[in-house]
Amino acid sequence: MPENNYELEDVTVKYKSDINSLNDSAPRDRGMYISTAKAFILAFLAIAIAVGVGIIVHFAGPGSTFECKCTYPTTDSGSSSAAMQQCKDWAAAGNAVICSACNATSYTPYPSNVSTSNPVPTGPPKTTPATPKPTVKDVRIPLHMMPIKYTVELQVFMYAPLEPAAFYFNGSVIISFECKNATDKIYLHSNKLNYTGPFRVTTENGIEDLYRNHTFDMDRQFLIVHLTQKCALNNKYILEIPHFRGPLVSDLAGLYLSSYKRGNQTIHIATSQMQPTDARKTFPCMDEPAIKAQFEVTLVRKSHMVSISNMPNISMEARGDNWFADKFKVTPKMSTYLLAFIICDFHYTKAMTENNVTYRAYARPDAIDQTPYSLETGVKILTFFEKYFNVTYPLPKQDMIAIPDFAAGAMENWGLITYRETAMLYQPGVSSAGNKQRVAIVVSHELAHQWFGNLVTPSWWDDLWLNEGFASYVEYMGVDHVHPDWKMFEQFVVEDLQDVFNFDGLISSHPVYVPVAHPDEINEIFDKISYAKGATIIRMMRFFLGDTNFQKGLTDYLRSLEYEAAFHDDLWYALGNRSAFHVKEVMDTWTLQMNYPTVMVSHNQQGRLSLKQSRYLQDPNAADPGKYVSPFGYKWEIPFTYTTSSQRRFDVTSKDITWLHKTGNDMVVMDNAIPAPGVGWVLGNPMQYGYYRVNYDRTNWDMLIQQLVTNHTVIHAINRAQIINDAWSLAQSGDLAMEVALQTTNYLDKEREYVPWAAASSQLSFVNSMLARHPLYGSFKNFMRSKTGDAFKELTMNNTGSTHLESFLRSTISDLACVYGNTRCIDEAKRLFRQWRDNPDNNPVDPGIKSTVYCTAVAEGTLDDWEFALARYRVENLAADKMRLLSALACSKDSWVLSRYLLMAIDKSSQADIRKQDAVNVIIFISRNVIGRSLAWDLFRDKWDFFLKDFGGGSFGFTNLISGLTSSFNTEFDLSQLKAFKESKNDLGSGARAFDQALEKTRSNIKWMTAHVPVIQKWLESQNT
Repeated sequence: MPENNYELEDVTVKYKSDINSLNDSAPRDRGMYISTAKAFILAFLAIAIAVGVGIIVHFAGPGSTFECKCTYPTTDSGSSSAAMQQCKDWAAAGNAVICSACNATSYTPYPSNVSTSNPVPTGPPKTTPATPKPTVKDVRIPLHMMPIKYTVELQVFMYAPLEPAAFYFNGSVIISFECKNATDKIYLHSNKLNYTGPFRVTTENGIEDLYRNHTFDMDRQFLIVHLTQKCALNNKYILEIPHFRGPLVSDLAGLYLSSYKRGNQTIHIATSQMQPTDARKTFPCMDEPAIKAQFEVTLVRKSHMVSISNMPNISMEARGDNWFADKFKVTPKMSTYLLAFIICDFHYTKAMTENNVTYRAYARPDAIDQTPYSLETGVKILTFFEKYFNVTYPLPKQDMIAIPDFAAGAMENWGLITYRETAMLYQPGVSSAGNKQRVAIVVSHELAHQWFGNLVTPSWWDDLWLNEGFASYVEYMGVDHVHPDWKMFEQFVVEDLQDVFNFDGLISSHPVYVPVAHPDEINEIFDKISYAKGATIIRMMRFFLGDTNFQKGLTDYLRSLEYEAAFHDDLWYALGNRSAFHVKEVMDTWTLQMNYPTVMVSHNQQGRLSLKQSRYLQDPNAADPGKYVSPFGYKWEIPFTYTTSSQRRFDVTSKDITWLHKTGNDMVVMDNAIPAPGVGWVLGNPMQYGYYRVNYDRTNWDMLIQQLVTNHTVIHAINRAQIINDAWSLAQSGDLAMEVALQTTNYLDKEREYVPWAAASSQLSFVNSMLARHPLYGSFKNFMRSKTGDAFKELTMNNTGSTHLESFLRSTISDLACVYGNTRCIDEAKRLFRQWRDNPDNNPVDPGIKSTVYCTAVAEGTLDDWEFALARYRVENLAADKMRLLSALACSKDSWVLSRYLLMAIDKSSQADIRKQDAVNVIIFISRNVIGRSLAWDLFRDKWDFFLKDFGGGSFGFTNLISGLTSSFNTEFDLSQLKAFKESKNDLGSGARAFDQALEKTRSNIKWMTAHVPVIQKWLESQNT
């Protein structure tokens, strides 16, 4: 599953616009006060409801038929209780599973510690404790009984006359086990499922029923089946659960509801997202990644729909009343989180790979013409990976499907990869180069998972990086194979390495390998560390091992552990056997401790360098919470390389490495090619293969900067980006004078390559966010306008005939020029937008600059322009263009318009304009508007319970929301508000680490303002701005 970021510009293409959904929830006060009269009424209501529910339950046993004749108390207004009305409806429909839902206003049952035997309905009651209980840590399931095979059947009820709020699914499951340790209990995971009818547990011959009863452990989400006697070691047993039911809602987790519009008609579909811990929300199972089994799946659908799962459909059975049951081929041994169940009315395009794997691309009928590029790219990359890993793709088919509502960017379900529409659909002439690259890289990422994660799976989520880090690196190999002209490995340094440097420079970061237990903790580590840092250290490892050793070691790893679970030491062993390196000794220093080193290069005499490593922190004085203790004292095994002005070599290999060890003194390098100080320069980490920053003495910094000014092309584009990124980051930490960082921008008006500009844009965007409310902003804006003026004049907004990276550069320069007030840019954007308004069916804006044009026109335009953008969003069929328009709507300079837009983002009604999956995106977009920042922050605090309920358990949305809203906080007042808000909340869900990081970043930003604003002011004055 690719990492979740948000899409802001056409050129920022990596895993963008991937945020969780929103559901409505009114904010709760910390206390509630009622009058005596109202208390009496409420007590009477509670008693009456209890009596009514008791009557229903009494008559609702299996085999009973009944008619609900209960009378229900009314409120002062005379209206019936909504909860009891729902109970009546279920009872009238013959649903015995009502005892757990009648005390709630919606059908959202949760397991609890209750016991049941025989036929009593077993969806435990929902409870709301007055004070939150401590988070349970011991959530791992006992492994006394190991599953061999699941036979699962699911039937979705999402058709008229049911209303969407009443949609649900029924299911049954038969599980075969092997007894590994004599026990009288079978433990399964279960969440939000209700059970009716007796269970059955038999020996393999099916003669004796060993079922006694079953109980629930709500805190651990366990369903515990109790046996009449202990199982016999190594014997086989079969558990039958004949009926369970779950709600089909649009929560983007487990088996969930999605929809799309065809004309004025709403089409509902059922789809799934199991990772990391939501297969248990679909059927009872042992929902841990290492517990693999086979799955035989049957999906029951209406005749006008199709069903899709991990394996090919092998039979269809008519069930009457227009129902059909599709049975699928048994899967290979696999993890529960990789299952996929979809019922939809989509169409598909189709191709075959060289090894006769059937490859299909599904989409809405209206979007099927947007699938050819992802299909073609997928076929090529799947074939490439088969050859590179030297391991055949093991399934007979590979499907991909674009889902209208999807929390992440995509999900690597084995044989059926699900995608957000922006990550799979591409329309030539309408989609931008950035959209095209995003599709290619997400397709490559998910296909890499078919080996790393699916074939060989991490034993537990603490090694998530074995999945995501590998996929996040190998994705570049796949895209580079298809599009070598895109220079993917140059882009890597700004898309992944430098991006994660900022995140991993915090004291509140975490190691790549991190112990996790509770689902909230698991969801927290779906972050930049697991993805981008994992990818970066794998890239570094490939460099010091050499390509051949790396490739053969990966093949050994995959073959030796296929269909099994792995620990990271298994990978170190496989790679170490192919090389002379003690791989574990090196890589443990990068995976078992957080942060990263700075290598100080002292260039104090000709022919000699002195090297010293130290831990980098954005704020060296930040208080360490002590959650993670380094086993190496924050020292690393560092593969250091360098080049010089007298012997420029950027094509370094493993033979050029000088190792700085975690133990020992400073390293001295003697080399006649090292020039005298002040005569030439030394540059560490050519091509930025290593995951470390490089600092120098002031003389060497001056020589590097002078080289950029006189002839920047002498230094490779990757290292020009590195110089900018390192200088600004070292200035932020106090390890380098801010004057040096500022001087790295001197040459930018001559720079015409994308990667250095991407690095510069990132650093200068941070400065922009810090100064946006400061009196110095006008001078900074003038400076930036001057730096981008020549480049914009040369590049213009005409993208005709551009290469892929030229289009990226033009997008970057155009955006900066318009943001910083270049009148030519603003006028051209307004002209193009006005031309589009005059003829909506003929959009003259080049796809590569749509984001800039739309945002500029809305910011500089009228309410009519804003309304036009909203109207176009409503009718746009291409998901990427819809996202650009959502971003542009946040550019308004009218606070009342932005307030209106915020309310639209959290609208849950059936007429809502904004999909749940995009709501957090919109809020973050608004927060990045200087006018909208406080509006978004106020909404977040006011609707805290709303966001906690709908995002607090998600992998990405909550953390992205917290970090996005607070990224520009830089005053003591901001800090006090943030701290007070955090301390007022007992439950932070999966956002606990994000809040810690927000506080640390805010403190760091305050120090940055104090230390550097005077220096920047003096610098800007010297630039005549």
